[in-house]
Amino acid sequence: MKIYDRLYGEMSFPPIIQELLNCPGLLRLRDVRMANNQFVAFPAFASSSRYEHSIGVCYLAGLCATSLNLSEKDTIELMMACLYHDVGTPPFAHAMEDVLQAEFGFDHEQNLKNLIMGTTGEFDGDMVQIFQDESIKLRSVCHSKKGRDLELDLYRIAKIAAGDKDELLSPLLNGNGMDLDNIDNVIRASSAMGLIDPADVTLATRLSQAFIIEDGQVFYDASYASDLRKWQNIRDIQYTAIFESVDDFAYQTMIKKALNLVLKDKNSSQLIDKNSWKLTDSSIVSDFLLKHQKSKEIIKRVLLCKPFHCLGVLYVQGSGVSRYINLHLEEIEQIASECFISTLGIDKEQKKISSLPINPVSANFYPDKRKRQLLGKALFWNVERTLDKSEDTPEGALLGLFTPLSNSNYKDEVSADGTKKRKVISFRSNNLSQLIQLLSDSVLENFNVSIYGRDSDERLTTNSTGDQLGLF
Repeated sequence: MKIYDRLYGEMSFPPIIQELLNCPGLLRLRDVRMANNQFVAFPAFASSSRYEHSIGVCYLAGLCATSLNLSEKDTIELMMACLYHDVGTPPFAHAMEDVLQAEFGFDHEQNLKNLIMGTTGEFDGDMVQIFQDESIKLRSVCHSKKGRDLELDLYRIAKIAAGDKDELLSPLLNGNGMDLDNIDNVIRASSAMGLIDPADVTLATRLSQAFIIEDGQVFYDASYASDLRKWQNIRDIQYTAIFESVDDFAYQTMIKKALNLVLKDKNSSQLIDKNSWKLTDSSIVSDFLLKHQKSKEIIKRVLLCKPFHCLGVLYVQGSGVSRYINLHLEEIEQIASECFISTLGIDKEQKKISSLPINPVSANFYPDKRKRQLLGKALFWNVERTLDKSEDTPEGALLGLFTPLSNSNYKDEVSADGTKKRKVISFRSNNLSQLIQLLSDSVLENFNVSIYGRDSDERLTTNSTGDQLGLF
């Protein structure tokens, strides 16, 4: 069977890999987007699936193995790990993963190990059904005659896929900087988003051969330095474009809010639990989110492209910031909601507040993956040099604040002569600064908080010298 990819053209795979391309675990990924929401700003990206990405990473692994002159056993194990690296990804990818992590401590790497090994883990139930009442095929293929002849090690495949640090080949798929996974991810996404020249897609195949194994370590080949820098630049452009698509930030926020409403409603017949990661994008929407009374209206707004209004985007810096924000979103939302209600003079008993199934302000975050160093100081084989500056750039995250309500309200004011005047009160940038102070004095006291685009950090390319609300 011939397989064609929009980046790599006709792809060829060893027969034992071809046997896995119709594995139920992989076929589920045809209905799990690479993007974690509908991405109205980038229609082609919104239709890119984790299935095509997984096959692409597997293809790059074959090129990489050839350049490294790996044995057939090592080659097949690396390609299998790359093929299966996203099999444990939930619907809506990182969006739902954040929800499951905060509620259940979901660990996608451990979940992936359990899937590949066939062991019973906390998030995989009895492991017999993952898609359409079928289990994954990897174990049976590894135990086939060809698999036995190659002495394929299922445990090693699991370790490579999950990024175990004690496995030599793990950095090729789960490196601390550029690896086969994010080579394909960045080029595939940026191409679909219309951000790069068509000629730049060849960068992915070149970079798949930019690795060197020496003295039990994986290094970058110094001769690929210009390609590495180009890839870094494309990655930064990609994430900046995503960050500046504020409506899509709102859609992801709404999806996560809808997921949380269903997950925490223990009396609902449409119960999302710790094993719901096995669902697909379409099934979780049609069978759960659109059938639940509280989440239905939110998801309808997503599907009809009616985003929540953006009150502002903050930039938060500090160690472990993304994980911390994910675990404290409810506290952030509560503080932001009280500030919003107070600013607009909204009576909490007013129908538009009391009837809401959620806080009047919803919060969400994006980890800032730009300007990340490559493998620490990016040491090159036989060349002591770095691509990046020697000091680490502080970890950052964008914190978005959104409301289903209008950001304005009418407020009656009595003048000195006793006459009443109705005044329009809006939540503006000066109120955003006030909210920053409230957050900095409480839940985010250990982090540096600013308005996105006003920080001196070189990563922040947005210029929001005026009112953010007007900018958006």
